[in-house]
Amino acid sequence: MRLTRRACTLFLAAALAGQVATAPAHAAGPAAPGSLTADFARAAAEFDVPRDLLVAVAYGESRLDGHDGLPSQANGYGVMHLVSNPTQHSLERAATLTGEPVDRLRSVTSANVRGGAAVLRDLADDEGLTGGARDRLSAWYPVVARYSAAVNASTARLYADHVYDLLRAGIAAGPVRVAAQPLRPDLGRYADVAPAGAAGANAAAAVPEYAPARWVSAYSGNYQAGRSARITTVVVHVTQGSYAGTVSWFQNPTAGVSAHYVVKSSNGEITQMVREGDTAYHARSANPYAVGIEHEGFVDNPAWFTDAMYRSSAALTRYLCDKYGLPKTRAAIRGHNEMPGNDHTDPGPNWNWNYYISLVNAGGSGGRYLAGSPTDFTGDGRDDIVAFTRGSLNDVYVSASTGSSFAGTSVKWNDFFGLNDETLLSGDFNGDGRDDIVAFTHGSLADVYVALSTGSSFAGATKWHDWFTPNSEVAAVGDVNGDGRDDIVAFTHDAAGDVYVALSTGSSFAGTALKWHEYFSIAGEYPALGDVNGDGRDDIITFTQGPVAASDVIVALSTGASFGAAQTWHDLFAVGSELPRVGDINGDGRDDIVTFTCNAEADVYAAVSTGTSFVGTTVKWNDFFCLPGEFPYLGDYNGDGRDDVIAFTKGTLNDVYVGLSTGTNFLGGVKWHDFFGLPNETTL
Repeated sequence: MRLTRRACTLFLAAALAGQVATAPAHAAGPAAPGSLTADFARAAAEFDVPRDLLVAVAYGESRLDGHDGLPSQANGYGVMHLVSNPTQHSLERAATLTGEPVDRLRSVTSANVRGGAAVLRDLADDEGLTGGARDRLSAWYPVVARYSAAVNASTARLYADHVYDLLRAGIAAGPVRVAAQPLRPDLGRYADVAPAGAAGANAAAAVPEYAPARWVSAYSGNYQAGRSARITTVVVHVTQGSYAGTVSWFQNPTAGVSAHYVVKSSNGEITQMVREGDTAYHARSANPYAVGIEHEGFVDNPAWFTDAMYRSSAALTRYLCDKYGLPKTRAAIRGHNEMPGNDHTDPGPNWNWNYYISLVNAGGSGGRYLAGSPTDFTGDGRDDIVAFTRGSLNDVYVSASTGSSFAGTSVKWNDFFGLNDETLLSGDFNGDGRDDIVAFTHGSLADVYVALSTGSSFAGATKWHDWFTPNSEVAAVGDVNGDGRDDIVAFTHDAAGDVYVALSTGSSFAGTALKWHEYFSIAGEYPALGDVNGDGRDDIITFTQGPVAASDVIVALSTGASFGAAQTWHDLFAVGSELPRVGDINGDGRDDIVTFTCNAEADVYAAVSTGTSFVGTTVKWNDFFCLPGEFPYLGDYNGDGRDDVIAFTKGTLNDVYVGLSTGTNFLGGVKWHDFFGLPNETTL
């Protein structure tokens, strides 16, 4: 069950709550002299610090990378992040405790590890940890919290919680391993302190502007209230430090810097620290018009840039682009190194811009939101696949379904359709049983062009509407009045949440768009269309896509002339940055909902429609389909009346896999094409 999967981490933590680690404090396997493993073992033994704790602190700070002695944003050095700045002096303290020269502590890993162990032991002595207590990993929680040198207890707890999360999960990556171990830390005086950003940590903790984020305010002197220019740019940064360390640094009065958001590497957690309407100090002359997003890590180590981070950050950037009317392209989404007057190199060569922009554009499609779009271009009852090349050629290629594969080499069906920033969708707009293609230009013109299918090509583009989905409004396609012709729908996707419709006449979309709903799918949500009650009219759907407690699916049914009242049809579906889709997967005539995790787990979950709700607890329909970087979709590819799943792998292989629906699950993926849909192309 979906709930079980999502709750398993919490369940495990609860199950371990009554246990205390009894493993030997200095458990370590044999290590070759001179290795990093040996460095940790020696330092742990010398200063009577648990070896695994020492490694976990270092891993949380640096992923065990010394960065050749270069400093972090907070002027910290080495794998232990020994810091020297106006308010933090662990580097100098380590020099005093060990007798090591400061330069050696900065640049020599063995000395740096030794210095970190000495500082931890010094803090332990100050905390009154006796020899017996020092043997228990659980007793070191207050020491770890103090090692963070955070400006307040709630941020110190955020730091310590992460270290203990590492100890519970184990560290299997990198040169030094730590086995997972059940333990409940002795929180001591931190027991009554909420982690930074959690409810109760401060009065504003519950009111970030971006719903999935925490709220922790930066120090007031590290940003300026208000803005002198409108927001036009999202700037991608890399922290050159840890997540908790960056949160703490932006709270530090001596920092002089800040960003609006900080994203955690391991799980994509987001903290907002400056209101979007205020000017954070992150990009020099660009500050007045830019929103800054910091990403935990270091530019020279790609291990920090996890799929969880990419997806979470991309969802945030998508929200910002929608909110402020920005194109979801590199014109508006830029690196710190690209901003005028800056000498920074972040996010650096290891940041995967193609993947990131594809995620911002809802999974690599190039459109703003694509939860469903029919693709039976030949009219034989089987959905086909289409690729829009965009770029300078603007070609459109189709590979038709044979029922068990997509036919041979793809065929060019149109040689000029779909410019770079347009939203590209498909639907049967003239009611002839063959799906056509449509382009929404957005911008200030907001034109809509259609190219009708002949069954073997798309005719030339014709303007069917001259004012629809301007700027950042979200375009969608569906037969909302049930006349057999697909219409166009616009979600303003802002605080107003209006929904407009222009009905198809068979040769155009009629006149001025009419408002069919006045509050549906606000900014940050994921809108879609589908006939969820099986009456022949497509309804509107929105996935709120918050955390587990706020991942609802809301439906407003079509009456044929408007959309009715919004109703919650599911209360736990498409969490966070998962990719939701809509289609009839069991063949009962009612559209259902599907979500792809598209992470290392590659799970696919579904909830089928009863006509009045999406039934019960979500069920896993496939446990390995759509890996990170791939683009998933739904369609009836074998013509049996049930929608199947498809994944365009993109990347270097450009394969296409299909998992057929049995009505109760999706079969394992089978390759139906071995070269279709390049990384920067839009695929449906």
